[in-house]
Amino acid sequence: MFDDAPDWFAHPVYAESLTAGERLAELRSMAPAARPADELGRLDAAGLSDAERVELVGLIAEQRNWLAAVEARVLAEIDGADDSELGLAQEEVSLALKVAPRTAQNRLKSARTLARDLPNTLALLGKGVISDRHAQVLIETSWRLADELLPEFEAALLGRAGEQTVSQLQRAARRAELRLAPAIAETRHREAMEDRSVRLLPLPDGMVQLSALLPAPEAELIFARLTAASRLLPAQDERTVDQQRADLLIDAVLGGLPHDALPELQGRRPSIQVIVAADTLLGLDEEPADLTGYGPITAGTARRLAADESGTWRRLLTDPNTGDLLDIGARSYRPAQRLRDFIGARDGTCVFPTCNQPGYRCEYEHTVPYADGGATMRGNGALACRRHNHTKTTGTGWGYRRQPDGGYRWTTHSGHHHTGHPPQRWTTRPVQAPAIENRPKQPAQS
Repeated sequence: MFDDAPDWFAHPVYAESLTAGERLAELRSMAPAARPADELGRLDAAGLSDAERVELVGLIAEQRNWLAAVEARVLAEIDGADDSELGLAQEEVSLALKVAPRTAQNRLKSARTLARDLPNTLALLGKGVISDRHAQVLIETSWRLADELLPEFEAALLGRAGEQTVSQLQRAARRAELRLAPAIAETRHREAMEDRSVRLLPLPDGMVQLSALLPAPEAELIFARLTAASRLLPAQDERTVDQQRADLLIDAVLGGLPHDALPELQGRRPSIQVIVAADTLLGLDEEPADLTGYGPITAGTARRLAADESGTWRRLLTDPNTGDLLDIGARSYRPAQRLRDFIGARDGTCVFPTCNQPGYRCEYEHTVPYADGGATMRGNGALACRRHNHTKTTGTGWGYRRQPDGGYRWTTHSGHHHTGHPPQRWTTRPVQAPAIENRPKQPAQS
């Protein structure tokens, strides 16, 4: 299994001559398939520096991802070789892995999809770049797409998948799905609207779970209003924010919640904002729009919101060719407020690479501090949540800079660098799929 590892690597004399840091460096230079996994466990973390311990955690995750790819290939072979009338491979896997038969069935189906339909995703998993949870996002989305769309689907997502969290990749995958099959997505949305409901689930201790299946724009607006209303309550209120929202929902439904009485968040009354290309708004294409806080929505939904005169949403226009934010729907904003609105719409969330805190909950700040000559302008403005704003200003060695492509490159106290990107905006330019090794398709299982 470790044929690519140097012959001298595991020699006891050589191993004893290296420090833990030197041993780590040797392991880091190897591909996951060539790296003896037991060597990772033998490293003495106490003998490593802070930065090296972080690197070791990354190598362990990389090795785990590689093993997930190995398992997927084996499961795909088991699935492909199953010629039993009842498909008893799932029972074999169920017993071997000590999981329920339905879970085993899903594992086999996912492995089959990776090996047959998503070879680039499987290859990236095998290199340790993405996790099995990332791969599962692409797998489940691919089940809703036609086979001929899958190469473009993979090519559009895998470029950044290795630097995204699972939730960030889920949003990108939803946008890819809407872009590649807009008519089908719109049909599914209309069908899903038929299932909207409010339901009661009795629970112990005199409680009931009231759940509502609602269209995303209305649900986001309800949540935003409840959050804003919680800020009207006295500071000494001992309830948690979740408890306050729950109580306010009761009051709102039973007594009404006036919009004009609510406090401002980021300088304005609670509202939702939709980012949409100008061509899409005019009906010239079907590019998906973006509902802040939720993610991609169909072009038809964005146009329906545009026709709403209630004033509970803001139009944010993007260039259809580049995806760059062009302007915010005209209102008589103060210049400072307009700048904050622009940056909040442009970046979407906190600029820390793995933070998904929405922009309206973040603090506006200068990327280059004002005291150091940083100007108050679009290119020097960013939104960071309170924790990551505090990290930058008080954390020794922590900081970030905005990159020419709109991303933010963070430096950690241990000297590592990580780059996060704003929400992906689809462009009309064709996407080139990376070259991959041709793999024969396995026969579909009935």
